[in-house]
Amino acid sequence: MSAAKSPAAILFDFDGVIVDSEALHHRAYEVALAPHGIPGIPKDVYADRFSNRGVGLDYCAELVPGLDRGALKERKEEVFRELLEKEATLLPGAAEAVRALAARGVVALATGSRRASVLKVVERFGFERSFAVVVTREDYALEKPAPDAFLRACELLGADPTRCLVVEDSYKGLAAARAARIACVVVPNDYTRAADFSGAAAILGSLAELTPARAEEIYGAARSLRESAS
Repeated sequence: MSAAKSPAAILFDFDGVIVDSEALHHRAYEVALAPHGIPGIPKDVYADRFSNRGVGLDYCAELVPGLDRGALKERKEEVFRELLEKEATLLPGAAEAVRALAARGVVALATGSRRASVLKVVERFGFERSFAVVVTREDYALEKPAPDAFLRACELLGADPTRCLVVEDSYKGLAAARAARIACVVVPNDYTRAADFSGAAAILGSLAELTPARAEEIYGAARSLRESAS
């Protein structure tokens, strides 16, 4: 990608973008809630409250008065790590897109998942040399839809956020990118497809569509729009 046209860095989300893990997160929360007498979480509720809006713990607290949110979250993360190790698969086009973009420019990971889980997948699928920076939940203060994850990645890379591009799958991810003033490409999955993605720089069917040329095109159009509005 040419320096003039290309983003300074492309920041990928992890869950639901690179790894097909939304269903695993869903199951992990159900396992964590089961001892509290909650039989399950309907998929549409999980998609809305957890995947898209990022208010899943509020929902759990509504179901279980007096819930210890920290303890529930820890149990959920423990179950999720076990599921991820056994069942993690990449989403269509993820490996090809990440490696092609990394070969042409700077690619980073900025996620709300914990480092131990993320690094296992990065190593399992051979992405160690692809990501210049890996930012996980331990590295910043506020979760998405706050912009902290993306701003921390830009800080570590020494990159101007307005010169970057984010790849996300959810409403909360898009909101976080917009709050960071970063153009955002959305690649919805089964849990996020019904969300409102107004304001996305582009919406793609799969990561197979995000070639280096397409990334340049999306970034260039978003930058031109920003400059004309300023």
